[in-house]
Amino acid sequence: MKPTIIKPASRDEWLKAREDGIGASEVAAILGLSPWETPFSLWMRKTGQVPPLEENVAMRLGHLLEPVVVTLWEEETGGRAVKASAKDIIYQDARKPWRKCTPDRIAYMKNPETGKREKMLLEIKTSSMDFDPDDLPVYYIAQCIYQMLITGIHKCELCWLTNGRYFGHAPVEWDDAFADFIGHQVDTFWNESVLGGKEPELISVSDFVMKGSDPDKTVEADSEALRDAMSLFRLKQAINATEADANALINALKLYMGTGETLEHNGVKLATWKSNAKGRPFLLKAKNIEELIKNEEDADQ
Repeated sequence: MKPTIIKPASRDEWLKAREDGIGASEVAAILGLSPWETPFSLWMRKTGQVPPLEENVAMRLGHLLEPVVVTLWEEETGGRAVKASAKDIIYQDARKPWRKCTPDRIAYMKNPETGKREKMLLEIKTSSMDFDPDDLPVYYIAQCIYQMLITGIHKCELCWLTNGRYFGHAPVEWDDAFADFIGHQVDTFWNESVLGGKEPELISVSDFVMKGSDPDKTVEADSEALRDAMSLFRLKQAINATEADANALINALKLYMGTGETLEHNGVKLATWKSNAKGRPFLLKAKNIEELIKNEEDADQ
């Protein structure tokens, strides 16, 4: 069945229409593949518990540079993008209207074997990251396949402009199994989490910050958490301790604590991670840990 095509009157109307469904740029988050967002943070946005993402300068520049990338692609491939597809047009699954996407461009390119013009999608990225045509980021592949699933156009090219000077492009191959998996995950997320209120699993420190702490919850430190707290203390005391090492241990302890406000071991407070008006600061109880370390060292003698 062909998708429903929606043509918003303005960009604001387009942004509003995207809220009532799952767009292609949100698929990687649902799959747990996104470097920028998790299923929980997306759920918080989709359910109105946090404000929608605002368009930043990088996003705005990416939109403005799309015609440049399209021109480079046309010159290199001989393909042609449909000018009208530059508008913010929403393709919506006719049976599952929460599945939505707005391809960057619809294009046509001649098949060298048949000589026939074939319809395809263009997904455009402007970035500072390097792209390997033989190893495209899986989060972008998922975005492209979701668009192919909705539009029914099973050909797509990922095009990129890196650091404003390096252009490249590569095909994203249609994959039936991956498309079915993506569709199932999107449907489950929308129906069970967005509409049904089922909270996704918290998988990152930023998730626990967003969730906030439970004042009545104290977490008992196991041997690994205790070692992390002690190692963190030693790192903070050592002159050559690197900030990266300390942050790694802090994040390990935060993930272990989850929504807990206090980390204890046998009644001894090791750390606190409490929500307040400024965020959720993590505090190590240095004197307590120093005493634990001293007791451990005395016992070993």
